[in-house]
Amino acid sequence: MSYPTIQLEDKKVILLSGYVLTQTSERPLEVTDKTKLEDSARKHRDAVAFTYYGGRWIPAA
Repeated sequence: MSYPTIQLEDKKVILLSGYVLTQTSERPLEVTDKTKLEDSARKHRDAVAFTYYGGRWIPAA
């Protein structure tokens, strides 16, 4: 199974959950609570994958 990657500030991260695929080509996926994802990515600079669980983004790898 392939997981989507998105660009956050200066790096790409893999989303394991917390997204919905859309039918439009300009925005192929919608991220759940992107501001919390950006905050979590700032806190965990070495993480390359995140999952959305219990209303927050958790580094997974």
